[in-house]
Amino acid sequence: MYKRTLFLSLISLFLLLISSCVSIPPQTRLISPMADKAVFSECNINSIPASLKAPETSFKQLDPQHISIINWNIYKAQRDNWSSDFKALIKNQNLVLLQEAINRPDITKPLQTEQPHWHLNTAFYYDNHEAGVLTASSIPPIYSCGLRATEPLIRIPKTVLINLYPLKNSSQVLLVANLHSINFTLGTDAYAEQILAMSSVIKQHSGPVIIAGDFNSWSNARIEIINTMVNTLSLKSLAYNNHNRIRVFGHALDHVFYRGLEITAEETLKVSSSDHNPIKVSFRLSAQNKPVNPNYALRLHPHYK
Repeated sequence: MYKRTLFLSLISLFLLLISSCVSIPPQTRLISPMADKAVFSECNINSIPASLKAPETSFKQLDPQHISIINWNIYKAQRDNWSSDFKALIKNQNLVLLQEAINRPDITKPLQTEQPHWHLNTAFYYDNHEAGVLTASSIPPIYSCGLRATEPLIRIPKTVLINLYPLKNSSQVLLVANLHSINFTLGTDAYAEQILAMSSVIKQHSGPVIIAGDFNSWSNARIEIINTMVNTLSLKSLAYNNHNRIRVFGHALDHVFYRGLEITAEETLKVSSSDHNPIKVSFRLSAQNKPVNPNYALRLHPHYK
């Protein structure tokens, strides 16, 4: 069944690519309602240390005792019942991490009430609208940067968005990474390179971390690459109290990893409004949270060498 779906997806994406409704920007392109125009901000290994300045007290800050997130691949908001689910799911969430998001009013307008501060890292333009990963928040980030990697077969980019958020009464800064991983490959080299590029930036950060997204982790080899990332960055994974995550070849595609935080609640919800199910998590800053040494060596998976 999945092989048939995969084949049809490849054909559909190819037709989209050669049609006039899809175009690709020449470089990383972040957009936000907080900026007058798009910002070209490519993450690199020097990005994070330069941004880790103590935020001014006038900055809005997240409550370290309650950080709520939802992670969801919204399937380009194509299904009829998507809007009602979306409005209900984002209610009372500090952070909303979306994959396959599009800069359209039906997606961005519901965010204005509770998560008005959003950035989208453009993978491509779909009907003249930016499409990619979008992270929305109840407070503005103090820093944002993006990465992108090109699908080897279909030549459409996948993107990563990294944001930093200050925490109340804490010297710690929360790093949040929103990832949509490469999907269509014959091997794992391109997949590993994308994970490595993100990991190389995140490893410069010494504070708490949340990494969430659609990892397209449908093989043992891809799971091995993810496990290497988890070990390298001293991450933990959710326990996942139910089996509602979408699986392909027996492997879950969507993941939430974290560091320096404790879980207070988590749930994966079953919906028909997307081909992925949303994951909701509530965190608090760990009482034992200690900054990780940002200068430790990155332990390489064989594919990274």
